[in-house]
Amino acid sequence: MILITGTVVIPEANRAEFIAAVTHHVTLSRLEPGCISHGFAEDVMAPGTFVFVERWRDMAAVQEHFAKPYSREVVVTMRRLASESTGVEIHEVASTRIV
Repeated sequence: MILITGTVVIPEANRAEFIAAVTHHVTLSRLEPGCISHGFAEDVMAPGTFVFVERWRDMAAVQEHFAKPYSREVVVTMRRLASESTGVEIHEVASTRIV
């Protein structure tokens, strides 16, 4: 499994446009066959800070996802709207244990 994480800080003036763009992106991403889960949430202790967590079947599914026009478009939009970003972190998960 591939785990993708990232954090962006969005100024209040850009909030509505950001949420609309990212919600559209997540909705389409969840329809992809290699997507296990995909979502984003605002850090309640740091308003305007949004965290992304995605789980993908394998790296081939990630590459297919990144090639989608809507994936490229949302990256451009987020870069334009964000005041700061951690970038994208890709984690290769060898095993998962539910406790």
